[in-house]
Amino acid sequence: MKPFSRLGVAVVLIHSLISPNVSAQSQLNYTTSWIGNSFGFGDGKWMQQDIQAISVGANGTVYTNSPWDESGSEIAAYRAGDKLAVAGSTHGWGAAGGDAVAVNQTYLYAAMSIGNESNALVGADYPPANHTWYGITRRTLANLATGAPFSGGIGNSANATKNSFVALETVTTGTDASIRGLAATDSELYVADTYGNRVAVYDAQSMQPLRSWSVASPARIAIDTDSTLWIISGFGTGNLSIKHYRADGTALVGLALPAGTVPTDVTVTRSGQLLVADNGVAQQILVFNKGAGGQMQAGASIGTRNGIFHPVRGVPGDTRFNGITGIGVDAAGNLYVAQNGEGPRAPGSASVGQGAVLESYVYGTRVLNWRLYGLTFVDSGAFDPATPASIYTGSKRFTLDYRQPVGHEWSYAAFTLDRFDYPDDPAFHEPRGVRGEPMVRRFDGKRFLYTLDPGAHYLNVYRFDTAHGEIAIPSGMLAQNPLPGTWPAAQPTYGEWLWRDSNGNGAVDASEISGNPSTGSTVGDGFWWVDDPGNVWLATPLSGVREMPLQGLDSAGNPIYTYASAKMFAMPAPFTRLARLVYVAATDTMYLSGFTSAIPWDSTHWKEAGPVLARYDNWSSGNPTPTYTIALPWNTQSDPQTTTVGVAVAGNYIFVAELYTDRVDVYDARNGTAVGYMTPGASVGGTSGWVDVYLGISAVRRDNGEYVVLVEDDARAKLLMYRWTP
Repeated sequence: MKPFSRLGVAVVLIHSLISPNVSAQSQLNYTTSWIGNSFGFGDGKWMQQDIQAISVGANGTVYTNSPWDESGSEIAAYRAGDKLAVAGSTHGWGAAGGDAVAVNQTYLYAAMSIGNESNALVGADYPPANHTWYGITRRTLANLATGAPFSGGIGNSANATKNSFVALETVTTGTDASIRGLAATDSELYVADTYGNRVAVYDAQSMQPLRSWSVASPARIAIDTDSTLWIISGFGTGNLSIKHYRADGTALVGLALPAGTVPTDVTVTRSGQLLVADNGVAQQILVFNKGAGGQMQAGASIGTRNGIFHPVRGVPGDTRFNGITGIGVDAAGNLYVAQNGEGPRAPGSASVGQGAVLESYVYGTRVLNWRLYGLTFVDSGAFDPATPASIYTGSKRFTLDYRQPVGHEWSYAAFTLDRFDYPDDPAFHEPRGVRGEPMVRRFDGKRFLYTLDPGAHYLNVYRFDTAHGEIAIPSGMLAQNPLPGTWPAAQPTYGEWLWRDSNGNGAVDASEISGNPSTGSTVGDGFWWVDDPGNVWLATPLSGVREMPLQGLDSAGNPIYTYASAKMFAMPAPFTRLARLVYVAATDTMYLSGFTSAIPWDSTHWKEAGPVLARYDNWSSGNPTPTYTIALPWNTQSDPQTTTVGVAVAGNYIFVAELYTDRVDVYDARNGTAVGYMTPGASVGGTSGWVDVYLGISAVRRDNGEYVVLVEDDARAKLLMYRWTP
């Protein structure tokens, strides 16, 4: 729908210029590419953002499952480095994927849940009010989108998976009763009913229950060559072990694990070796051989010890594992490993991991067959000031070779998040538990990473050193308000606060926390920005702009910020509420966006950047020069709505991301005139997801005059990359 004309809207002008109606802009001549996903979606494919479990067919097809993929690929199939299918019907209308999957020669069995969306969905297809079903969906391998119904099957009467779901547990909504393990033969299906503390056995053909026995918090299940079962027990309890049973539930001698092992999956090779995925510090696959009398004996482990955290720490590579969630083997002797940078999600967690990696190796030689990536979600990209060929996201670093074809410019260079050495990283304790929305700055001869949570309430500070390789070391944090929950224990109960890691241990110690004594207030929904020299700016919603000048580095190498040194700048005309800020220190130029009395803020547009953007020169002089305002695209009556969400400035241009409409609007930073717009090209399927975060766009001007613009694309686990030469 055409955006409405703004000619009749009274917008306060700072200067004599306002941008023309957005509909008059022309589409620019640019190239669309992407970063972080093995597929761009121009071919209709994308690598899912999380994998919680896999099952491998004899022919090497890998079947995946996870509770959530933004575009509905919770359950999918991959083979030989290609994506074959998406199961569907596990996304929306109360349905979600799950944490376990198994296949036999005919069927796929996958854990999933069905809710009623806060009691909005009623009828036989949905659980009773205030309840959720956790169970199993059965599909045909010939067509994963088609259910394989059975007597007593329920659910999904309006789609192709009708009556192909069985509910194991009906629980109060909010209780996590997800099934954490499945294994199947052609005759029987073994189910880890984790919530019910039992293993249940179903007839694989009729889906009728056969028997069950008690196992404490069971998780992954592997069927041995002698038909016995290896079962991970104690999931979510901190007391994990691997039990051994006959198929009838008779207990056998379990598996002795090395100290520190955190088993996350088990599988058995055709030769009878038992493989155990270890998500402990070792980050390896343990191998056990059958000795005399059937006793299991440890063999040589698979993978580099400490995985991706082996020196150089954070650098990915073959068998440098990172958060193994699933392992499997095929009939030809290939090994498959799924990782998400975290490991299986904890009970009750809504985590989607830290980026998915699915890879295959020749089992005997450990030679890589293929690898797929789905690395970014609720994240954006930032250019290293030292080079536009190095890009950071919250927890990744990518390198770019701009000479390569579309979609092949990027390489995965580093994982910068270390959950073992730095479990107190604020990112783990903030909303979503994922580090995102980066800014990279270089000052005092050092490199620093700053990140935001999705709502920009918290600014996290990280430093780097040689000893820790690519790892971003937690260095500081500035909070507009206390975090919900009990972390950190010493945070104020009300008001702003900050933390600086003065002892350099990367942990948030009580003595390192200080509140804001001048106000004791909670800012709420402000927006953080860090300028090139390292000064921190905050666009407060109602109180104007605050600067916290960098006070140097402490003895541990952390940037120093204090409330006592803060400077306040009054709310400038024409704004009544600020939403975004970009400050260019080299020219003392301030760009602000937000709302005005003509188009006031309302709570339904809480994440937007606003309908107006203004530039001010000589900002720090005490008498800034208002230069121009721009009327940004804004139509809350259209479908979809046209609103703005992100602002980036590079060289001579301003780039504004729209929230719902797959569009980046470009303005001349020198005079505010509209230049044109960019939308996703054919290489990415002509589409992207909504820009869901406050800092979802960045830009840089290369030495050759080309502008590179990065935009968050949550929908298919990647960053959009626009390349434009004026």
